[in-house]
Amino acid sequence: MSTTSALHRAKLARFNYLSKLIRRKTALADPKIPGIIDQTDGTLNKDLLNDDLPVAIEEWEDVPDPARGNDYLQLHIALVDDNGVVGEFEKVGPELEFNTDNIDTLPDAVLIPKANLAPDGERQLKYSIEKYNTNVTWSNPIPYICDSIPPWGNDTPDAVSLPAVPITDAWLTANPTGIKLTLAEYDNQQAKDTYALFYSKSVPVYPDLPPALDSGLLPPNRELLIKKADIETLSDGHYYVGYVLADKATNLSRVSFISEVFVNLGTLPENLLPPKVPAAEIDGLVNLEDARAPEGVTVQIEEFANSRPSDRIEVTWGTDTDPFSEEIGSGGFPLFIRVPNEVLQKAYGKADTVVNTAVSYRVLRHGVPYGPESITVDVDFSVIGPVHPGPDPDPDWPDPINSQLLAPTVKGEVSDTANELHRSDANRPAKLSFPLYTPAVDGEVVDFYWDGTLVTEATYDVKTADGPTITVNIPWSYIVTAGNNPALPVFYTIRKSRAPGNEQRSVSASVNVDAVTVVPEAAEFQRTTRDWLNCNSLWEDPLNPAGDPAFRVFVKPLAQHLPNGGVVTMNWTALGGLTGENPISGAELTVPVTITKQQAEDGFYWDIKPYVTHILPIYQPAGDGADGRGRVTYSFKIGAETVTSEPVENKVGLGTGAGTCPIPAP
Repeated sequence: MSTTSALHRAKLARFNYLSKLIRRKTALADPKIPGIIDQTDGTLNKDLLNDDLPVAIEEWEDVPDPARGNDYLQLHIALVDDNGVVGEFEKVGPELEFNTDNIDTLPDAVLIPKANLAPDGERQLKYSIEKYNTNVTWSNPIPYICDSIPPWGNDTPDAVSLPAVPITDAWLTANPTGIKLTLAEYDNQQAKDTYALFYSKSVPVYPDLPPALDSGLLPPNRELLIKKADIETLSDGHYYVGYVLADKATNLSRVSFISEVFVNLGTLPENLLPPKVPAAEIDGLVNLEDARAPEGVTVQIEEFANSRPSDRIEVTWGTDTDPFSEEIGSGGFPLFIRVPNEVLQKAYGKADTVVNTAVSYRVLRHGVPYGPESITVDVDFSVIGPVHPGPDPDPDWPDPINSQLLAPTVKGEVSDTANELHRSDANRPAKLSFPLYTPAVDGEVVDFYWDGTLVTEATYDVKTADGPTITVNIPWSYIVTAGNNPALPVFYTIRKSRAPGNEQRSVSASVNVDAVTVVPEAAEFQRTTRDWLNCNSLWEDPLNPAGDPAFRVFVKPLAQHLPNGGVVTMNWTALGGLTGENPISGAELTVPVTITKQQAEDGFYWDIKPYVTHILPIYQPAGDGADGRGRVTYSFKIGAETVTSEPVENKVGLGTGAGTCPIPAP
């Protein structure tokens, strides 16, 4: 080997060694961003964009001790445009100083400021180390992507298209895989975009989303399927369908616009019958009296095939009104659905005559209609007289009271005091006056009510020439029947003609009535023989006596005075002789009897006993003769007033020719 060749090889070896040394000392480790989700393109998890972003930097060689000085670390970022062209690298964040005393803080010290994470887009990141001796070394750049915009951006994803017809057994037979749907196309769809599909009976909304029916990677063609098995498992109902998309940065889209689908499996409603309006079946007309009844105006629905308690009956009254509905429930058929007053009022409108009105219904099963069935009925809500004041439509309709119909005035024939009747007015008719309303038309009819009772004798056929004040008589029979009352209501109604219907009612007058002296009808003795109370009168069956001997009286019904029952005080007076006023001392009897509501309606019996104390003393052969009399009255309170009945009196004969009545009977 020549000397020249050996020297050449030594120089070459030294050159290679120095080259390796240079390469080793200038190669910094690549920076790492722990939040990168997709290592293929550097996409960051969107949650990391809300704060400063940590960067992992490995410790480099030859970190100086403090005596030699500091090494300086600086991050540099360059934006990458849509064509992949890398822009100028710029410093971001502070320059950080490191030596052997603080190099152990390196994992937590390097951050990309939050401000440098916006706007969205691709970037490249590298860092430089300036040594204590001013030599500068650079790392290789790495890519990363900031993405804070979800699929569809700030827009709501389009709704999916679903079958317009209900999903039934027949539909599933024709479509055995289920409901196919395709999500709408959107910009920048990515291969790693995912979806969550919702099919539920509640509308999917953030944050309380229902469980997803299906989820996963979104197919490139965006075609999804609601499987037949899922439809059958979840069964009938009104379902809302929506979806949410997410990109690989975990950005969630808004919940899509919602589509609806109705699922009715099994047998379906059929054989619906026409509705009925009971109020119109009586006289062929629905009027204000029907609307004012406690049950109002109802639509009657008869049973149809394959009904379910959860089915709703939707009724439409008229042509320009909103329908109303009611669930069948467990009550069964026929079903009576009340028509709301505001619907009746709106459907009739401003008419002043009979309106032929359409009435229909349909069955709603989970919102799917079956039917309708319909009829028409005649409706007449027309009224006369002054316009009802207040808002239109009237929220109190069909309240019969029209405040423009002023209250009447009542006076006694003798006392002549407004809205008072005194005892001096007894047995005489009262005078009722009222101002004739405006507008009034000849032939219209005014009826008068005394304590709620129609006074038929006072009905007045309007003659406008009679005005402005009209006076009618209230017969005494109505006054005595109603009785005394410190606030007795009196009012009148107006209507078109003698045919009843659509009455409007005046404001009521409150009349202080104290004209009636109440004398209840006399009681009746029972078990008399040819006008005598005798030994046979002491028992229900003289041939088979039982119980205590007693005379019995019957008090006729008192419901008009004591409608709920009450206390009736019974009074018995024993009299000696067949004439004159000869009460027998000690034989009198006064007993308070509490009667029930039923006894007040039916009447009741009262027994006069004990015999020895209250009946036997009438037999006085040494006095005014062996025979005598018995008298009964009764009394009770009406308000603060005590009223006493007419008396009933009967002859009493206790002599037998061998003394008095045998007790007990033989």
